[in-house]
Amino acid sequence: MFKVFQETKPIKWVFTNKELIDFDPPYQRLGRLWKKNQKQLLIDSIINDFDLPKFYFQFMPPQTGDTMYSYAVVDGKQRIETILEFIDGQFPLADSFRFFDTSLANDYGNIAGKYFDEIEEIAPAIIARFWQYGLTIVLMDTTDPDMVNEMFIRLNSGIQVNTAEKRNAIGGELSRSIQRICAESPFFRETINANSPRFQHHDLAIKLLMLQEGITDLTKSRVDDYVISNKELSISCQRCIGLLIDKLEDLSYLFLVKDPLLKKKNIVISLYSVLDRIPQRCVREFLEFFERKRLEASQASKNNLPCDPALVEFNRLLQQGADKHRSIEIRRSIMLQYLDVFLSQES
Repeated sequence: MFKVFQETKPIKWVFTNKELIDFDPPYQRLGRLWKKNQKQLLIDSIINDFDLPKFYFQFMPPQTGDTMYSYAVVDGKQRIETILEFIDGQFPLADSFRFFDTSLANDYGNIAGKYFDEIEEIAPAIIARFWQYGLTIVLMDTTDPDMVNEMFIRLNSGIQVNTAEKRNAIGGELSRSIQRICAESPFFRETINANSPRFQHHDLAIKLLMLQEGITDLTKSRVDDYVISNKELSISCQRCIGLLIDKLEDLSYLFLVKDPLLKKKNIVISLYSVLDRIPQRCVREFLEFFERKRLEASQASKNNLPCDPALVEFNRLLQQGADKHRSIEIRRSIMLQYLDVFLSQES
């Protein structure tokens, strides 16, 4: 079943029913990405009664965990979150705010730079208008997650949905497993020294999982095929997810919180490719040793000084075609060479 119907709902309705709305269904992009000026412009548009683009909700989505929602946001999450944040007093109107209807300026004066509660106190009629502002909401009534995922991708195709977001929108058990790993693993929450805008940790987790399965071609098309073919988790994939979780837990104990050695995604991938060959007690020490040698070679190369050409090639492959099978295998081979040097010094 797939039905679409459209309704106009006031902002007050969204605020009153916010606990019934799932803002984070599996296909949804990460929220709270807008900058303050973007948020202020949206509220400016509402107060000045400009039209907003349509919002798309799924009607009666499948139950998520222990929670039953009446709606799930398919498109418009950033705008809905911004409206709720403004009501909650998390940011004010811009200092440059002005009424386009000069009669309103005469009636209510200057409300630029004011928070929601302040406006409600000095100009309650403006807030009453704000509550009644109509949002055009398209409701999708379907129990088929593939239809919702397809709609999400189509709606966002004009605003540069990135590769990781598209993969996340595919849904299925693999997508949910990767989401849990990134949300619960101390490695992603505390150890890795990088933020995760727009599902970038999910992209890294999938690539580490593929390495765990022995797949060293991590190009976009290969990863896309892997995500689709393992949507409902093959037996091999399930086994490797368990191994990945265990290894990430070990790494979270071996490295520091926000460890400076784990800033680069491709360094993490390279390390994981040789992880089984490194004695656990010296994993961090080896990476520290290797990174020092790599950065020394990089600086020497820039200054036309003698250095190991293998490390120069490693650095090049971190930047060019880093996800290709050949690049990963060469980087792995170079790391293993330096592992032998490191272990010989340790003994």
